[in-house]
Amino acid sequence: MSGSQTFQRLTQATIDEHHQIYFYLDQVAQSLNGLREGISDVEPIRRLAAQLQGLRERLMEHNQVEEAGGLFHAVLEVLPSRRVEVDRLRNQHGRMIEILEMARIHAQRGDVTEADGLRIDLETFLEMFRQHEDDEEDLFRLALQRDQANLS
Repeated sequence: MSGSQTFQRLTQATIDEHHQIYFYLDQVAQSLNGLREGISDVEPIRRLAAQLQGLRERLMEHNQVEEAGGLFHAVLEVLPSRRVEVDRLRNQHGRMIEILEMARIHAQRGDVTEADGLRIDLETFLEMFRQHEDDEEDLFRLALQRDQANLS
């Protein structure tokens, strides 16, 4: 398989992975909506902790493909002018993992009096997370289009 075909396969697989991450984000958002009503039982907040753990694990795998799997490097080969954007996205990965871990620990404690604050913080984080994924996807699509145009 040529380098370009490998790049196209990696890029499309990563875009598909983004859709899986959006699924996880939707599940977390749904759980957060349940916290909006106020809770007296710790179960919904502990369920949220488990979802955050699953999302964190999935995100770590996903980031590995983008960073160590060579996708960001391949993007820079096709779009060298986008280095600042790639670096910004790469630098956000670690912080996103940290935020998910802190939120998971917070939720795992199951303090129902803190559920509303956690919900507000996580809703803001989910918006930022979705924007990050959208920015990555836009960059990957642009690189894929440029790569295909270079083949023509």
